[in-house]
Amino acid sequence: MPTVAIHPKASISDGMGHIYRQINLANELKKQGWEISFYIPTFVPAIDLLAQAGFPPVITEPKSPIAEYFDKFFDFVILDIQDTTESLVCSVKKCTRWIASFEDLGIGRNHVDILIDSNLAPSETKNLPSSTRGLFGTDYSVLNPDFSYYHTRSRHFGTSLQSVLISMGATDPKNLALPLTRFLLQEKHDLKLTVLIGHNATVIPELSKLSAQFKSLNVLGPISNMAQTLWEHDAVICSGGVTLHEAIAVGTPAFAVNQLEHQQTKAQFVENSGAAINLGLGNQYDAEKLRKALNFRKPKLESMSLQAKQLIDGRGIFRVIDTMGKLMKI
Repeated sequence: MPTVAIHPKASISDGMGHIYRQINLANELKKQGWEISFYIPTFVPAIDLLAQAGFPPVITEPKSPIAEYFDKFFDFVILDIQDTTESLVCSVKKCTRWIASFEDLGIGRNHVDILIDSNLAPSETKNLPSSTRGLFGTDYSVLNPDFSYYHTRSRHFGTSLQSVLISMGATDPKNLALPLTRFLLQEKHDLKLTVLIGHNATVIPELSKLSAQFKSLNVLGPISNMAQTLWEHDAVICSGGVTLHEAIAVGTPAFAVNQLEHQQTKAQFVENSGAAINLGLGNQYDAEKLRKALNFRKPKLESMSLQAKQLIDGRGIFRVIDTMGKLMKI
């Protein structure tokens, strides 16, 4: 039985995208007979989520080297912490045959065996050392397998937007969901609006008041059917993280309000591809641009949906696992 240790980051500021991504990967690896071990920092929503998924984690201290927590030699270690150092990767190498790292822009990226980054162009693999296999581009976006199913389903839009989903990530570190909800309720009284609050409980009281006031508003906590939920809405307002790629995979036009500076690059790339609208960063987002997007008609929505599906097919998770298997010759 192959063994893998997975070390993602998770916090209020980092969000939960790294955790969700690695749970998706772990579930598929488990189906193929892998033994999974998670190592994460103390962050209660992440710990609870892993426990619910059947992967009770080992809790690590942020200042302690991750390799100190490994109690055996692994076939693979997966790092989803970004910006690794050479010393960190070298210490991990003593505990594993191979290392895979996600979206790693640190010096350590040059010392791993597989580097996965769906935000970089495939041509950029030429900058990697020959010992590192680069899996770059949207073909390697690791999403729940449900997204590959909804990717194949046809989309049908009305003459104008009928429904919008607001999902600013599991933690919404910039607290954008509430002001965006108020903006949409003011701009579009007849719009069916769904807001996902994830694990950010601070906005629940105000959103509950709005939900009682506006029958068109539906407020939901953490959900397990994100692919279906995105597919059922005409558009989504989200940040430029994992949710943006999820929306693209199912062909849901996305209006991106970015939570972090590096998300701007991803959102702009998707806008240039015709699959999304990049509204800018945080509370300084372009309200007029959003107002125009809310008035998009059927031809524009259909065009964005088709362009989106050309970028991501939802099968990146299988491509990554296939590469891991070939490296191990299984």
